[in-house]
Amino acid sequence: MTITQVFYDRCQWLQSQRESWHQPRIKRWVVALSGGLDSVVTLQLAVQSLPKNTVHAVHVNHQLQSQSHEWQQFCQSLCDAHDIPLKSYAINPQGTSEKLLRDARYECFVDSLKADDCLLFGHHANDQAETMLFRMVRGAGSKGVSGIPIQRELGEGHLLRPLLSVPRAQLESYAQQLQLQWVEDPSNHTLDYDRNYLRHKVVKPLIEHWPQACEKMALSAALIEQEHQLLNDYLLKDLESLVGQHTLDLEKWKALAKTKREALLRLWLKHETARAVSIKQLAQINDQLINSKEDSKAHSILGDYTLRRYRHELFVFSTQRSVEDWPKIVCSAHQRKLQQGTLTVTSCNLGVEIKPDMYLRESTPGQIVKAVNRPAKKLKKLFQEQGIAPWYRDNWPLLMSGNQVVAVVGICVCEGWLEDTQNKSVFCLEWDPL
Repeated sequence: MTITQVFYDRCQWLQSQRESWHQPRIKRWVVALSGGLDSVVTLQLAVQSLPKNTVHAVHVNHQLQSQSHEWQQFCQSLCDAHDIPLKSYAINPQGTSEKLLRDARYECFVDSLKADDCLLFGHHANDQAETMLFRMVRGAGSKGVSGIPIQRELGEGHLLRPLLSVPRAQLESYAQQLQLQWVEDPSNHTLDYDRNYLRHKVVKPLIEHWPQACEKMALSAALIEQEHQLLNDYLLKDLESLVGQHTLDLEKWKALAKTKREALLRLWLKHETARAVSIKQLAQINDQLINSKEDSKAHSILGDYTLRRYRHELFVFSTQRSVEDWPKIVCSAHQRKLQQGTLTVTSCNLGVEIKPDMYLRESTPGQIVKAVNRPAKKLKKLFQEQGIAPWYRDNWPLLMSGNQVVAVVGICVCEGWLEDTQNKSVFCLEWDPL
């Protein structure tokens, strides 16, 4: 199969997949254009294979090489020649590590994508082979060894690597036949970077001995990914009985065999945080959090997410949460989503008559409340009885009238404030914390 056919078939495959996922069709194909061989070939294939006026490009200038500005100009000239819009970013990453540079690039890619966009990368079979080897020497499991995914969501849009099964030699041959021009980054030849070491000292000798080594390794990666996805499909059925809203039931989880427990925990964290958890991170979560003392305030950090345990449940939530001002209470049914949770007000037969002077505020330490037909007690004790995790309590709303607590929203109405619908409009307030 020719490289053109491979590229076209992959793009058509993604369109058909999106239809089956009930997602909008791709309207813009955005080529990640560095100016190197891989991206120049990808741009040329996009021009040949995709509808006119749907092809765009994005270039990220790291400003680390003396030729960086020339490479950006080259990309602009290339796009001008094909009448393709190019969006360029100039960045100043605080370091030169491979991960730091990659993260900086991806921030630009995410910024450039819309919901019906697909970012096209020029990764090929040699890149896949390098990735597999790199992850194997770091002790990766089946998901890691499956290498680079051919497609995934990215920001508001999508990402596709249509040439992942094609060896680099075939890209070179295609470029030479069409007399394409591209730039060479001298940093690709320094052995200071791990991937460059693998490329020149490991993968190159492999290809010399087994010319089809990269293609076969790319095939292995695809097969491993298929088997990994099949395993996850089976695990999802078990996971459904363990999870709540961003929670995992640890009592049910601990009753399972160790290998299955770890697989389910990995899968749950992947769904909640979109992050793959390493063996080291998994061990830390088990030792420092799941197996910590009941009254421990231990927590684990996974990127922008925090894991905490309360009683028999494991919670995950974003550490990027912020707090909004409490909304004004009005005498009508409504729902209001805030950064700290969702407030729902509904008409009911037995509840609170909302008056103009009533307002919401957060709880305060030492607050004492007296629920209807219940003895007075500290708010902390009430939260404990209701199983409210400690980190939710500071931002739990109280309905107030002057200095009096009318209700602890979603938990109780205080003595003297409970009304029925006789000649009055009464409401129930619910609170769903994030």
